[in-house]
Amino acid sequence: MRFREYLSDRRYPVLFWAAAVGAAEGVMLLFGSPGALQIFLLAIWTGAGAGILGYDYGRKREFYEELRERLGQLDEKYLVIEMLREPRFLEGRILYRSYVDILKSMNDEIERHERISSAFRSYVETWIHEIKIPIAGAKLILHNNPGESSRKLKEQLGKVEAYVEQVLYYIRSEVPQNDYSIGKYPLRELAESAVRENRDSLILNGFRVQVEIGEMEVRTDRKWLVFMLGQIISNTVKYARGGERLIRFAASEDGERVKLSVEDNGIGIAAEDLPRVFEKSFTGKNGRTTAATGMGLYLCRKLCSELGHRITAESEEGKYTRIVIEFG
Repeated sequence: MRFREYLSDRRYPVLFWAAAVGAAEGVMLLFGSPGALQIFLLAIWTGAGAGILGYDYGRKREFYEELRERLGQLDEKYLVIEMLREPRFLEGRILYRSYVDILKSMNDEIERHERISSAFRSYVETWIHEIKIPIAGAKLILHNNPGESSRKLKEQLGKVEAYVEQVLYYIRSEVPQNDYSIGKYPLRELAESAVRENRDSLILNGFRVQVEIGEMEVRTDRKWLVFMLGQIISNTVKYARGGERLIRFAASEDGERVKLSVEDNGIGIAAEDLPRVFEKSFTGKNGRTTAATGMGLYLCRKLCSELGHRITAESEEGKYTRIVIEFG
């Protein structure tokens, strides 16, 4: 707050004070008061007015400058009141106490919405675990009654289960630190687990699987990584093309870093869509012709970020798509 701005804001009181001083000087002049007395009183009035303005400006400037400085330091600017002292002037105290009341009201409202959100999240998680029971039962019935139709139904049930899992991991990704557990696992075993979980879909759609992974281990969360690989496999099946269908898992080491690549020979990703494949709900040119949600790769990127992994995509339309997960 600059003094010129402060003075401009108080121009009417200052003008009123100047008029009052001028009137008093005029009265003294009218009654023939000595010139020395007039000058002395004018100096007192001027000094007193300047002192009052200077003192008032100083204490207000201190508060508002601190407020502006703290706001510049904070990302969550609504917390600024926690970093300020209550000012000594009336308007500042009114503003300060109003901020305190507003912050308290906002915190109460946030807490209410968090309770609602937490209750809904708990319900959805419970529902997901409950719905898995009849899905598993239906799969068991189909397993005991083999046949071409049974395999097709089993594949569709697998898709239902995959979408249910997607919802579960989407919810968990909002509060990820409560769910993951980091451990050291053989990378080949994790890739094979993901393939086993999606074998019906891969077999029915005529895929040949290659797993070219040595005896290397990675630090990750087992459930999360198998889920991510399942999402990548699901995309591979969804965007397959005619002829021989292949999905290839390969891994390489570079010092302490391990890279896992999952490559297919499907329809690929359009060049203009490639930079956006990890965006939430982005389906791209190919996704518009299929029942795509645009959530699979988005969740993969989000979960990788939480685990400290890095995920990238490479593709050439009509030839291949390669998803690479780098473990740090």
